Amino acid sequence: MKVLVLGGCNPLGKRVVGNLRQLGYPVLADAGPQLPAALHGAEVLIDLREPPVVDTADALERWARACRQLNAAIAAAAVAHHIALSALGVQRLQGSGYYQAIALREQLALAGNTPCTVLRAAPLYESLAQLAHDSVADTVLAIPVAPVQPVAAEDLAMLVADAALAQPLAGCMDVAGPQKMAMAEWVQQYLRLQGDPRMVQGDADVPYRGALLDDGCLVPEGPARLGRTTLAAWVCKSRAD
Repeated sequence: MKVLVLGGCNPLGKRVVGNLRQLGYPVLADAGPQLPAALHGAEVLIDLREPPVVDTADALERWARACRQLNAAIAAAAVAHHIALSALGVQRLQGSGYYQAIALREQLALAGNTPCTVLRAAPLYESLAQLAHDSVADTVLAIPVAPVQPVAAEDLAMLVADAALAQPLAGCMDVAGPQKMAMAEWVQQYLRLQGDPRMVQGDADVPYRGALLDDGCLVPEGPARLGRTTLAAWVCKSRAD
């Protein structure tokens, strides 16, 4: 089974590529202008690309055009399974250009002619930790208070690889981590585990990725595949690495 991973050179994609190669599958990471040739013989296409900055209607349309072109290319190549990475809350956070782009990828994957699986993932541990690193000069961090159930990139990569080996869902599956807590509390615990003395102040008016969060948008709404790595275990492993 040949697999093509778009976004295979980003941190998450590298983990997915590594997992599948360890299992003995031939995997190609990214393709660029050679996409049609790279798709030749591929049975699974995994789209993990980071969406571009979508700050104008023209930018959103360019992204939509690229997603439609991908759909056409994988249909022409008779790819058996299209896996698209989406995000929890994508339908409720359309005030954000980032989530608009994610929603377009999800919608167009589901509307395409290729059997697909859409993985609606919770925020990554790595992206929430970056909130603290981006505010390194502040002694008090203002962080959203909405509940979140983040997942480690390593766990998400394993779940993506699992999806590649399974039959297409022809729908969406929620993916999250093992712990649910307020985002502000998650960041505070992360700082404590790192020995960082800074304090976190929860603020419902602080946006995340350009969107204000409500109470249920970043947690699974129903059955979900869950990673196993806790925040404490992730911090410990990150130090060891």
